[in-house]
Amino acid sequence: MTALRRLYRLTDGVRSVTSGSGVTALLRWPHAEEFGRLTAAEHAVLRALVEDRSIEELDALCPAENATALVTALARGGWAVATVVRGGQTLYSTHARWPPRRPAAPEGPRRLSRFASVRRDGDTVLVTSPTAARSMRIADTRLLETVMTAGARDPSGLPAETARWLSTDLADAGLLATAEETDELRGAQWSPHELAFHHDSRLRRDHRMGEDFGGTYWAKGRFDPPPAPHPVWGTADVALPRPDLERLHAQDPPLSAVMERRRSIRSYDEDRPLTVEELGEFLFRTARVRATGQDTGLDVSDRPWPAGGAAHELEVYPLVHTVRGLRPGLYHYDPHQHGLSRVPATATALRWLMMSSASGMNGGATPQVLFVIATRYGRLSWKYRAMAYALTLKHVGVVQQTMYLAATAMGLAPCALGVGDADAFAAATGLDALEETGVGEFALGRPAPSRDGADGGRV
Repeated sequence: MTALRRLYRLTDGVRSVTSGSGVTALLRWPHAEEFGRLTAAEHAVLRALVEDRSIEELDALCPAENATALVTALARGGWAVATVVRGGQTLYSTHARWPPRRPAAPEGPRRLSRFASVRRDGDTVLVTSPTAARSMRIADTRLLETVMTAGARDPSGLPAETARWLSTDLADAGLLATAEETDELRGAQWSPHELAFHHDSRLRRDHRMGEDFGGTYWAKGRFDPPPAPHPVWGTADVALPRPDLERLHAQDPPLSAVMERRRSIRSYDEDRPLTVEELGEFLFRTARVRATGQDTGLDVSDRPWPAGGAAHELEVYPLVHTVRGLRPGLYHYDPHQHGLSRVPATATALRWLMMSSASGMNGGATPQVLFVIATRYGRLSWKYRAMAYALTLKHVGVVQQTMYLAATAMGLAPCALGVGDADAFAAATGLDALEETGVGEFALGRPAPSRDGADGGRV
């Protein structure tokens, strides 16, 4: 029976540099680590590790004790990949995270961590977790059941010792369940998808800015950038009134006063709904296009709220319940023309869309206008990699705060909502959810008269 072997090689992109004082360091931007004054034999080991090598092969180049110590340090520091093979067949490999971390001891009986994900990545299956010290790539899919059972079941057609090796490596990688995942607040407070989202959308040491993270323009030459004007709704059906900016500059309250008066207001004056002039002013203040440009083929624009790369991927859809001078229904706001295009949604879809968001408001009031904020995700992800969705959610917060300030200055009742239904948005608009989907909601109306100077709907 062919035995299992563990092979080592340097991580792709690693190079060594020796200073004038004889100290050798390994570099892989932005990381560096000194390994001291290496002997000629140890340098031979480093050169050999550009390809997969076993410890036995490296021992032939260097005293066994030195070779083992060097390979251990390389693997521990994330400079080397370890691959388990049987004959000429690769079974799996482990890849250290940056910076190196020590995994917590797994609890018994052994099982896969609730934070672990198993997914296809190219020709391999990637097993990873934001809490793990290493990720694992499965090349032989016969090992998948063994991975899912944390080594409790032997893989079909492979030696029984494979399960033991795999179980040990899963534990060493930190991919198995630990008590702190559920028994301590620091672990129990995270849902798997939220922790993975946080971990993967931040600049980590294993990310390379401009290569696999940040503004990489990875889609250039492969996909056309989505245009800035919305391709579906076309010319606006309703031209919105534009406010007199000079009047606003002269009459608006100071920013400090607006900030101090900002409240979430959830009750409305049903006898005095918003007017189409106020809706036009509100959208002009918060979401219009002030200038346009180009960035490496991508349409960009300047608007009242800031956006990463000026891509401005967010779209605003006013769902009008009651606005004097405007028919009820769902509209798309055209920030270029400052107008509205009516979305031909069914009454059932509109009720679903309104109720799914308004259910998050106390008191059961229906907003006079519900703004659904959607992302045309490709406008942002065409340039940005790994961080695009995190960026679009930050943009939602910026838009909501901009809406709060404008509404407060206008004496209206604003409220950012914490819930929304992406399926309801898709049903109302008929849009492909992979191309455009709802990511935020904001309620607006005229505030109800307060009784005795108090209003329980203000927070």
